[in-house]
Amino acid sequence: MQTLISLAAGSETVRTLGMRASATPFRKQIEKQLDGGSTVVIDFSNRDATQSFVDELVGDLVLRRGRSVVSKISFRNCSDEVKSIIKFVINDRFHQLSEYRAMA
Repeated sequence: MQTLISLAAGSETVRTLGMRASATPFRKQIEKQLDGGSTVVIDFSNRDATQSFVDELVGDLVLRRGRSVVSKISFRNCSDEVKSIIKFVINDRFHQLSEYRAMA
């Protein structure tokens, strides 16, 4: 099963999603869907996002669940800037996981 999570929900007047705290409820929704066996599509329609927001939304998932979580989530309607931020955050967290494993 696939679940769509729209980042526009509840923030119709906000164009840029920036604070970590504002990403937390979305991340919790994503985690709930993943725990139920769904894959998740995150829809960025008409929204920009900061690196902090994306790190709380996706980076935290990578740290908690490992690399495999990336195969269970996808992104829709991202600007080129948001795509770059997502790639940076995921790669940074992958690198962090690799360093952690090397030290263990």
